[in-house]
Amino acid sequence: MMYQILHCIQFVSFIVSQFTNGLLLYLIWTKARKVLGAYSYLMATFSMYAIMYNYVDVITQPLVVIEKQMYVVVNHGPIRHVPVVGFIFTCLFGSSFGLCISLLSTQFFYRYLAVCRPKSLSYLEGRQFLLIFVPALFVSVTWFFFCYFGLDITPEKQEMLKGPFMDYYGEDSKTMSFVSGLFWSEDKNGMAHWNVKDCVGSLGLAGLMIICCSTIVVCAVKTYKKMNDAGNLLSDRTKELNRQLFITLSLQTLLPFMLMYGPVGLLFLFPLFQINIDLLSSSAAASTAIYPAVEPLIAIFCIKTFRKSLFCYKGRGKISSAAASTIRSA
Repeated sequence: MMYQILHCIQFVSFIVSQFTNGLLLYLIWTKARKVLGAYSYLMATFSMYAIMYNYVDVITQPLVVIEKQMYVVVNHGPIRHVPVVGFIFTCLFGSSFGLCISLLSTQFFYRYLAVCRPKSLSYLEGRQFLLIFVPALFVSVTWFFFCYFGLDITPEKQEMLKGPFMDYYGEDSKTMSFVSGLFWSEDKNGMAHWNVKDCVGSLGLAGLMIICCSTIVVCAVKTYKKMNDAGNLLSDRTKELNRQLFITLSLQTLLPFMLMYGPVGLLFLFPLFQINIDLLSSSAAASTAIYPAVEPLIAIFCIKTFRKSLFCYKGRGKISSAAASTIRSA
């Protein structure tokens, strides 16, 4: 069955993520920590979080279902039949996804400050550096409450999912844990009535995604323009490093849109038009597990210093302090 393939992808992604993020942490600590300074903590935080994210992913083993005007994130892990705990862990998975995309935005924002407004970094020195994580934590906590209060389990949803759950998983919808957004309900006369609570919860999650997405795009564009404008004033060696950073920046911008924002964003949109594409449901469950495992590879293979260290080249290079502030390799 398809869900068994998805679970295999989730478990493989878990194993790969432990290795790739662990390797990146080692490279940051041994090759770039002194040069990057406080920024190394930002990179290390994302890598450590990615490792924990995959633990939550394996525990919940989330699956996605679109049923008419409703989208569903199903907890198919070992605690799926524990009523309260299973539902809370499903909300925690959503919260961890929110933290993942918000930490990614935080990294792009820091890179923007380092390249375009370096004087602003003086406000993030010492313990004040922790302030940069406040927006990400706010997004994560808000995501949890939108799921917990806005996308809760109701008898109507359980009845609608009775057939799909039995067909897809051989499970009783009344014993399963899930979060779902049912945009509208139909009465006995076939009249549609908007479900305000579900709509508010869904719009809230969509709004958080849009904010994070916009932050990445704006910061990435402004950072690239600043790097490009300064190109004529730089030496050939620095130009080459900026070329590496541009490739890294481009890939790190495209990858989350392909694996995170795209599939999850369509998950909110398609039920409004009662569009059900099985490939979308499957890809959303798979891509959110794959992303934390693949993302570190961009920095490892695109940044020359890390690549040389990985393949044990001679004459290991060092990252200059001016360029280091533009690298985001978590």
